[in-house]
Amino acid sequence: MRIPGTRPAALDLNTRSMVHDYEQLPAEKKEELAKLNAACKDFESIFVFQLMKEMRKTVNKAKLIHGGFAEEVFTDMLDQERSRSYSLGIGNILFKQLSQAIVPPPRRR
Repeated sequence: MRIPGTRPAALDLNTRSMVHDYEQLPAEKKEELAKLNAACKDFESIFVFQLMKEMRKTVNKAKLIHGGFAEEVFTDMLDQERSRSYSLGIGNILFKQLSQAIVPPPRRR
């Protein structure tokens, strides 16, 4: 997730290809698309984190060794970090759909 108050990263080449005529867009549109991309990636990260959290609840824990609260906090933090690196493609799908509100696709004749 992005730190509030920082500028979002520029779009990578794969993401730029999802937007029609990206290179010809004005700077404010590019900035808006970068913010949208960051929001979509953050949403995907939160979604994956919640998914992992719910999946972990289904695993039976061994009664013999249990780390208590410290283990729960560590596992939660580990899942949070892992969720930032996992990509299911949901962020890209969201970006592709929502970017059309910023830069409408060309009309077909």
